[in-house]
Amino acid sequence: MSLCVRRFAEIPSAALDRLNRGLAAFYRQPPPAYYQTADQASLQYNREQQPFHCDLIQRVTPGTTLLELGCGTAHLCPRVEARGGTYTGMDYSDQLLAENRARNPRARFLPLESPLAETFDAVVSLYTVEHVADPPGYLERMWRYCRPGGWLAIICPEFVDCPSLPPSFFYGRTPRRLRQKARCFAFGDALLHLLDFKVRGPLWQARARRSPPGAFWINLRPRILHGGQYEIDADAVHLARGADLARFFQQKGASLLAQSSSLPGISPDVLKFNAYLVAAKPANP
Repeated sequence: MSLCVRRFAEIPSAALDRLNRGLAAFYRQPPPAYYQTADQASLQYNREQQPFHCDLIQRVTPGTTLLELGCGTAHLCPRVEARGGTYTGMDYSDQLLAENRARNPRARFLPLESPLAETFDAVVSLYTVEHVADPPGYLERMWRYCRPGGWLAIICPEFVDCPSLPPSFFYGRTPRRLRQKARCFAFGDALLHLLDFKVRGPLWQARARRSPPGAFWINLRPRILHGGQYEIDADAVHLARGADLARFFQQKGASLLAQSSSLPGISPDVLKFNAYLVAAKPANP
């Protein structure tokens, strides 16, 4: 069966290594359509469509140094610079980083594996944490790069406390649609598909919702690495949950400046499928 979801702490290191190698290869040469959604977001910085992006950018003040991990096409960069901040972005693809440099000559773009000795006033992650197989390690890195007294912000999908199953799941033996399996007389695959979709997937989600914050659920068999066509978040391996992220930073001693549910006037449709938090790092750790 396709569903293989575990708490991060329960996963053997060899399984995580295999997953990381597959993800790294995918992100170094993503499909052409991969960044189209991000490019569309650059045109939608308004309270109705991107309320969390708007809240985040309002926190940037003149002189703010900001680092974005997993910057993608860096649509945040011009917004930061327009408010008087300086921007550094990090990501996998050399080609993407070169394109970002050409579009944003005042900013700095570095490979994701580059070591950094400096710290920043703000460290942010926009729809990236769901794509990493080691969420605690990623969050530790964000924390390390944030200066004492600085702030961190994360926007990501809400995959646990939402009304549907994660889009990186596939059901049965193959990522094909149920109708295709039936047309090809792959009845065994179709039967397992129904079992996964109707029983095993909902049982996992109910279990995850009951679990205390901090589990960091990982999908070890994302659709995109098992022959599925690319769709939005078909590559999401960390089944992100706002409560898990908040717990991590609270255990570090951070105070939460904002969360999805604390912002007024957010559309219920946005709240159902997206998580947002801003955490302040103590000035005297």
